Amino acid sequence: MSKPSVVVAGVSKKFGLSLKSALKYGLTDSVRRMSGLAMKPGLRTGEFWALHDISFLLEPGDALGIMGINGSGKTTLLRVLNGTYSPDVGRVTLRGRIGALIAAGAGFSPMLSGRENIYISGTLLGMTPSEIRKKFDEIVDFAELGEFIDMPVRNYSSGMSVRLGFAIAVIGTPQILLVDEVLAVGDIAFQKKCFERIHELKSQGTTILLVSHAPGQVWAVCNRGIVIHRGITEGVTSVEDACRTYEHHNALERLNSESSKRTNAVSREYGGARGGAGTASITRVEVLDEGGSPTSVIGYAKGFILRYHLAVNERIEKGILRVLVDSEIHKAIAIIDNYEIHNELIEFQAGRQRVDVHVRTPNLRPGVYSFSAAIIDKDVGVHMFYEQNHAMLVVAQPDHIFLYADFRASVQLDVEYMGVQLASTISAENNEEV
Repeated sequence: MSKPSVVVAGVSKKFGLSLKSALKYGLTDSVRRMSGLAMKPGLRTGEFWALHDISFLLEPGDALGIMGINGSGKTTLLRVLNGTYSPDVGRVTLRGRIGALIAAGAGFSPMLSGRENIYISGTLLGMTPSEIRKKFDEIVDFAELGEFIDMPVRNYSSGMSVRLGFAIAVIGTPQILLVDEVLAVGDIAFQKKCFERIHELKSQGTTILLVSHAPGQVWAVCNRGIVIHRGITEGVTSVEDACRTYEHHNALERLNSESSKRTNAVSREYGGARGGAGTASITRVEVLDEGGSPTSVIGYAKGFILRYHLAVNERIEKGILRVLVDSEIHKAIAIIDNYEIHNELIEFQAGRQRVDVHVRTPNLRPGVYSFSAAIIDKDVGVHMFYEQNHAMLVVAQPDHIFLYADFRASVQLDVEYMGVQLASTISAENNEEV
């Protein structure tokens, strides 16, 4: 039985919150290392955990997708694996030649040409001079640099630097490949070539660690996934479960960001976030699940309730409560309007009232949605009250299927494919024959 190619055991890494504390503790730690003294495991004043107690192991041929929102610790983990950073706690064991591409042009000498950097970077990756010469033309061809190979790297675009760095990292057939987000740079044709090469390496037993903000890319390459959130993780899972967890963290982060922008000021002129003629107002909005419990997250394809608490100053005989649903990308993806849906008007009596709007089959794809509402009198041409983004809701990824497609889409349609036989149908028929 082969040994794991990557072992990460209880790895933690801390940084100073300020330059002063970073320099102070960095000097102290350097002295302790040179003196052979053990590092202090806990946090000191002015420090934080960039990574805390990370553990996993990977076998040859495994592909691990590493995901997390900005600042979660993904790149720090890759730099610990690459040896750029030393862990403060725990240990890392890597077996085999490592190919790493952590930043565009990282490790290149800007004054030297692409040709000279190939020899330097190849040597640092463990390639012999004869091996570099043998692979040289293949590297230049893969990087699509041609006549620019003898130009100083400082004159390269970011795309050219990424192509060269990736080519050096993958052409030498590493046993372990570390890739950090840089595949987002470059044209689609080159990205396709990169992914084809990654799959080829994977089939040859190379262990892949891919950092990406694109769940679709991770899902295409990886069989396992890990989500780092504020320096900690719940461990390695299937790639689809990791993508769901990442999407959930990402959606909650966006929800909190948008919620902080709300204002309670009421304007008597159009253009503000809240306004109206003053006849009525919405004093509070609750989002409830179908069981009536307050929530900010609902499951995919689950219904929900918008509960409106109204203060009506003057009776409105022909009232309309209109709700506008926005996605993060598109405005007004849906309208909820009692007159349009039921051809009925609402009589709002003066005083306090509560109106529940039960959305039974929303068909909303995973993402963050906001709601704006207006109280309207059919006989009056202005709003009695309106409020933009008065409530927000996260629709979570479903458990039974991974929805990886374009995040800009908001609505999932109920469709049937005809004229083709789906793979699941073929598999079911084969099982029946057995």
